[in-house]
Amino acid sequence: MSDHHHHLTLDRLRAILQDAHLNFLIGAGAPSAYFALLGDVENALTSIDQAEHFGATTRAVARASVQAYFFDSVIAPNVQLLAHDQRALPVLRSYAELGRTLNRILISRRNSLLSKKVNLFTTNVDLVFEVAFERLGIDLIDGFTGRLSPVYDLGLFGSLHFRTGIRYEHHSEAPTFDLYKLHGSVGWQFTSDPVVPSGIAFDRGLSDVSEVASRLVELRDGLITITKPAEVHAAELLEEADGLDQAPNLTAFTAAYDRLVIVNPETQKFAMTVLTETYYELIRRFANALERENSVLFVHGFSFRDEHLRKLMIRAARANPTLQLVVFCFSATDRDAYDELIPEVQVPNGNISYVLPQDGDDRLDLDTVVKRCFAPLASAPSPASDQRVEQAFDAPGSEPLD
Repeated sequence: MSDHHHHLTLDRLRAILQDAHLNFLIGAGAPSAYFALLGDVENALTSIDQAEHFGATTRAVARASVQAYFFDSVIAPNVQLLAHDQRALPVLRSYAELGRTLNRILISRRNSLLSKKVNLFTTNVDLVFEVAFERLGIDLIDGFTGRLSPVYDLGLFGSLHFRTGIRYEHHSEAPTFDLYKLHGSVGWQFTSDPVVPSGIAFDRGLSDVSEVASRLVELRDGLITITKPAEVHAAELLEEADGLDQAPNLTAFTAAYDRLVIVNPETQKFAMTVLTETYYELIRRFANALERENSVLFVHGFSFRDEHLRKLMIRAARANPTLQLVVFCFSATDRDAYDELIPEVQVPNGNISYVLPQDGDDRLDLDTVVKRCFAPLASAPSPASDQRVEQAFDAPGSEPLD
């Protein structure tokens, strides 16, 4: 597990996992086998907004075409995910393996001063963590409280769970995972209910997603079809949209899409002030986690193109020499891109390490990271816990894990 800049051995990683506050930042590259990777959607949407020499209608059609592509690739598949559709099983199993492995690492941590807590930060809006961890029975704090109509409450984060033995009054801390969704979630829904201070409720049936899907059906013929992320070029889309008539039903689709509680990819644009407040509070929690003494942030599937988060991480690495940033590079070319985005001179503490694919790996996907870096450091699983992943995510005819 090495790299030409900073060497990260398994022993070094073992020490970090034993003695540091554990944080993960998971980006779109992690579940990309199930959700399409987006290419350069952000820049395309920004360019469309700025192309004022085209009329408002043309820009609206181009923008809605990109949003439809984003919806089809990233948002709509969550419906199958909740239904444990066969196609979703591999990604659920990958996240379950990550959770189960980290759970074992936390249970066996010797350092009693550190809580058995992992902070999971993600820029993804999907429900993979929630579904996978719930199926395995891992303690995940997602910010929602209440069973009948769950509402979002940031005050839940940071709480610890203890279990008491039945025969002896023996308290033991149970591992807990705090899930911070920095860009919102397909499962979030705006509510004007006065008893909900955050203004966010849980949309168990994904009704907002269904509403967008039905609006999109009515509109589909009036949009430009994008099939590959590499084809998302603002200039070409605008040219093509310029020849089209105003699509009927466009405003209905846009209105439904804007109700989704997600930070739209182009810029930090918020449909409602409620999301703005929640977003900045989540970002503050992320910054606080990186400013703590002896913290580690493991980064996977994150491109560092999100300027806001990138600057925040660089600032933290400069200000906090005890922070370790460990970046798992999906491929060697990713490593080169990170070099440009995070110049060495900006991080004088040398506290960023990169982990590259090794000879046996063609790609450093989430399964490989867990198998190569974390599983060797987890206490041996009991056969029963191995069975749990098999039972929870076994589809007829699906490949076994090993």
